[in-house]
Amino acid sequence: MRLPRLPLVTALALLFFFAYITGIRLAYSLLYALVLLFLVSYLWSRLAADNLLVERTSPEGQYQVGDHFEEHFIIENRSWIPVPLIELTDFSNLPGYNPGRVFSLKGRRTRRWTSRGQFKQRGLFTFGPIELRYGDPFGLFARTLRVAGSRSVVVYPIVRPVGALDALAPSTAGNEQLRGRVLDIPPNATTIREYVPTDSVKRIHWASSARLGRLMSRSFETREGGDAWIVLDLQAAVHAGEAPESTLEYAMSLAASITDAGLRRGGAIGLVSNDSRLSVIEAARGDQQRNKLFEHFTLAQADGTVPLATLLTSQRHQWRHRGGLIVITPSADERWPAALLDLGIRGQRSLIVYIDPRGFGGTQPALASAGRWRQALNWWIVRGAEDLDTTGERPLAAS
Repeated sequence: MRLPRLPLVTALALLFFFAYITGIRLAYSLLYALVLLFLVSYLWSRLAADNLLVERTSPEGQYQVGDHFEEHFIIENRSWIPVPLIELTDFSNLPGYNPGRVFSLKGRRTRRWTSRGQFKQRGLFTFGPIELRYGDPFGLFARTLRVAGSRSVVVYPIVRPVGALDALAPSTAGNEQLRGRVLDIPPNATTIREYVPTDSVKRIHWASSARLGRLMSRSFETREGGDAWIVLDLQAAVHAGEAPESTLEYAMSLAASITDAGLRRGGAIGLVSNDSRLSVIEAARGDQQRNKLFEHFTLAQADGTVPLATLLTSQRHQWRHRGGLIVITPSADERWPAALLDLGIRGQRSLIVYIDPRGFGGTQPALASAGRWRQALNWWIVRGAEDLDTTGERPLAAS
């Protein structure tokens, strides 16, 4: 507790004036006591400031929503003077997490504790900074020690098993005709990497090795799956709910899950979304493409204004003969299914992942007339967490 310093300074000045004009010994005694109190309080807080050591060990790297984590805190008082009150405040931007504490610390002692939490929301988060407020026992000279945050984590959406999706199956659409078994399909050299002793000589990329001055190997991706484009509806007006139970968070999780499944099968995955930047990520294979798409799924928000039907129409020439379409949307606008069928994509049945906003507290109507297009499109209707389980016998294509 911090005492108001101004009234004490005012009382000290009045007491000095009273003692000077009256010469009463008691007044001088009280004056000396107050001066000594100020001096001791100042030296106490100064010694505490020079001898407090703060250490924070936080997680870093990549996580998924739902993962648990823990932090370790160490507060050491290297002085023989005790600190009667320490208030630790954390300024991390991680939702629902607060490791702050209030405690006292004796001289030459150390306080340790472990704080545990859970990543409840996707995004880029930083642990810290933290602020320590402490001072002398009388609360006259409060001090603040601020320690900057140094660890950041990327929290990806939840990746769930999605089973077999027709839109991710190998396609014969387009100019490239793939024949034979999957094992007979030649691999694609997608990138280069550092040479390791277990690599064969055939994998060495000699041109890059000569340019870089060290051995480099080619990285291959087999084309086991088909190409697919994910159309992610990020129009602000169509989403409902609050994270983590919102149509936006479910859309991001499903997009990440489908991307992961498609890339693991060797397919090329691309993305088009109607966010504020009208993002387009060209279809590609490999780990670099996965990182690029997952970065979008982690940081993107529902901040667009372009309707889904307009997006589908504007990009129609990009999708012809280039694989299946996977549309993820909570939109009840009947114009976008018609626009999707008007694209005229042959050789693939598009998959619609429809996230019913009524299951997330939304007041907007659902796509009640979805049955009109069931014969031409595959539908996966999600009304809640129970509809995300694809391990059972429930088919994804409701045709």
